[in-house]
Amino acid sequence: MSPDEREPPAQEPEAGGGGEAPQVPATTGPAEAAPPAGTGEGGPQQLVPVPPTPSGAARPQRAPFLPGAERAAITEEPGRERAIVTRAQRRRQRRMELTRRQLLQTSFWGVFFLGLTGSVSAFLAFFWPRGLTGFGGKIAVAADLVPEPGDDPARITVGKFWLSNLRPDEGTHAGFGEEGGGGLLALWWKCPHLGCTVPWRSDFAFDAISGWFRCPCHGSTYTKAGVRVFGPAPRPMDTMDVTVNEDGSLSVNTGVITKGGADNPTRAKPYPI
Repeated sequence: MSPDEREPPAQEPEAGGGGEAPQVPATTGPAEAAPPAGTGEGGPQQLVPVPPTPSGAARPQRAPFLPGAERAAITEEPGRERAIVTRAQRRRQRRMELTRRQLLQTSFWGVFFLGLTGSVSAFLAFFWPRGLTGFGGKIAVAADLVPEPGDDPARITVGKFWLSNLRPDEGTHAGFGEEGGGGLLALWWKCPHLGCTVPWRSDFAFDAISGWFRCPCHGSTYTKAGVRVFGPAPRPMDTMDVTVNEDGSLSVNTGVITKGGADNPTRAKPYPI
């Protein structure tokens, strides 16, 4: 090879000069792989990687860093304005709420007790006897129906009682009963033993004396004042309240019944002859 055909030596750029650097051809794709080291002309070669160039638009910008308080101020909506409430207004509001609560409680309990009172009143009115004219109420006995002292007792069917007019020496027998001063006595004709109706037996003789109340069921025997002298009855006959009117008539309350006892003769009401 002739000296003319040799390549001229590469000129190095002067330091600080304005010479241009050797141009490197741009590649749009990935860098081509260089041949393995130690191959090619001029001895061993070194692979210089070329960074890829982004295609298309420019690289996006990163958002600036902001502290948490500033980010919250940016993302949160502004709060509503808070109303200013004074202590007097709070106290007035509490008093109003307390007054409404008391009003509701008072109204509730008032309606409750009013309904309860009405229910109890209706219950008592249903079971309480009113204006009874038969047994259980007051029975009027005319003066002409009242027996004479010592006569047989009069049967008052509507009142379910016997009306006896006792003499002072009647109503007791052989130590049974307490002596009284005589008068009118209303005897419930129900036997205290088992509830049988007790008739007056003027023909029945007991201890040589005729005229007794004699129970047909178990033989309990009573004096004209209802004092028990024989039989299984636990006590004398029960009595009813008698009121003597000015005209000689009677008012017998069959709703007021007193259990019979030895003091039956003393319960007689004096009656004018």
